[in-house]
Amino acid sequence: MFVAEVFGVYAVPDVFGISPVVVLRAEDGRILPIYIGIAEAVAIHSALKNEVSPRPMTHDLLVEVIKRLGARVEKVVIDDLIDNTFYARLILKAGDREVEIDARPSDSIAVAVRLAVPVYVEEKVLNEACRDELPEDFVEFDKVL
Repeated sequence: MFVAEVFGVYAVPDVFGISPVVVLRAEDGRILPIYIGIAEAVAIHSALKNEVSPRPMTHDLLVEVIKRLGARVEKVVIDDLIDNTFYARLILKAGDREVEIDARPSDSIAVAVRLAVPVYVEEKVLNEACRDELPEDFVEFDKVL
């Protein structure tokens, strides 16, 4: 399993206009693009930029609920890729219990960025979906907002 940084949010031109992509960079330098929804892209992008909305967004709400229940997010693990769909888990600590929650990678990453917790990617996922460098057609998300 590799630690990955959230490298950024990008947009890729497609037949419908653009598709948002969150890009992770594994500790060995490999790039992992994950296509996500626009709402999740905005949530991740704003968290990376330390922008706070006047009212809590969904991921802010989730973070607050976890905290108020006395739990904490330990890490995010992106652990599988099946039929071009990525799978992830939020790993929480609640007292002396570890709780694993199945979640979409985009939601998990949005939470991880807000809490500054590590994101891990299983090697088999990197081996199947990584790139050596950022594709040329990836445009920074700021430029399409």
